[in-house]
Amino acid sequence: MIREPCVTGIFYPSKKSILKENIEKTLDNINTEDTITGQITAGVAPHAGYVYSGKTACYTYNQIRKNRIPETFIIIGPNHTGYGNSSIALTTASKWNTPLGDITVDTELNNELQQRNPNIKYDDRAHLKEHGTEVELPFIQYITEQEDKNAMIVPIVISNQTLELSQQLARTIYESTEKLGRDIIIIASTDLTHYENSENARTKDEKVMKSIENMDEQELYNNVTNYQITMCGYGPTITAITYSKLANAKNARILDYSNSGDAFGDYDSVVGYTSAIITK
Repeated sequence: MIREPCVTGIFYPSKKSILKENIEKTLDNINTEDTITGQITAGVAPHAGYVYSGKTACYTYNQIRKNRIPETFIIIGPNHTGYGNSSIALTTASKWNTPLGDITVDTELNNELQQRNPNIKYDDRAHLKEHGTEVELPFIQYITEQEDKNAMIVPIVISNQTLELSQQLARTIYESTEKLGRDIIIIASTDLTHYENSENARTKDEKVMKSIENMDEQELYNNVTNYQITMCGYGPTITAITYSKLANAKNARILDYSNSGDAFGDYDSVVGYTSAIITK
């Protein structure tokens, strides 16, 4: 089965040439000589429409393409739709499609994850109309093609973003990839504060970004809870941090911060975006 795109022409261009040119130009504009040292274990990238958050997302993918293309990208996002009935959902599709073509799902790793953790289930309804994982795919496809590599994906949707389940998922990923000898990079797909003015959003989002830099998943969870930060993918971000620490990562770095107001100048009600990389 092939999972067809659900937000093409809405979140990103539906025409291959335009989509490719969009990513290429954005990557070229933000490409600097600044290169992350160490092996990347995880990245954080936003998942709004490309006109809003594409530039910030490209900061993450620019560093990944300069670091390495792994065997598998594990893309973890929140459940925006409410579809499905699983805390952590895998896809049964063998490929996912975008205007840039098909990308293969790492079914072996999927099966290993599912067998190790009773909270992880195959649940295609959770992926049916979910944009959070899908919008990351064209970036991955573009940098993979540019580096003349092949990479697989494991899309994961988290509905129940508790600290415990997010950390448990990280341990399952670590144990599964160690068993299979799989080289992976986790992409935590998330936007930050939603629908507050730019100043308030930045104040809250700085707490999130500091927690990421500190590689402190407990602090991140506490900040989101205590300050009522409407970060949609805090669970995936907790998973990325926890996995990275298990993989002996020592450094996290914020690469960019922006908000939706930067696109058209309306700063009264914005959504925040950040790009980050974790390395060992």
